[in-house]
Amino acid sequence: MSLTACAANEMGSNSSAPVENTENHKSSDAQFIKKLEQLNSKNPVADAQSAIAAGNKYFLCNIGRSRTVPGLDASEYASARNNCPTKCLDGVTDAVIGDNHLRYLQAAMTYSTHWNKVMINACR
Repeated sequence: MSLTACAANEMGSNSSAPVENTENHKSSDAQFIKKLEQLNSKNPVADAQSAIAAGNKYFLCNIGRSRTVPGLDASEYASARNNCPTKCLDGVTDAVIGDNHLRYLQAAMTYSTHWNKVMINACR
């Protein structure tokens, strides 16, 4: 599982960009089948516990621009966000590329919810 900064793809400025962008979206959407399989094979509680034991404490981000993270209410997150950074799973963006990406985003939010509920105790 890789982590990344959250940012949407930008479309190029040349006249063929919409066609290339459509093809890129199809290709990108297809890659989320594999990402979804990989994510579904993981255990977020065990993964978070292992990360804490290794000294890697961080929250997993929400989709879009948010002042919260999945699984925690605003006050919980506010009380701990200065102690642990927030990272995003690769592919978590506020732009939905296609059906497979949407399924991946839904699974990522579930994974992140469970991860963050474990991580909050280490970040307080």
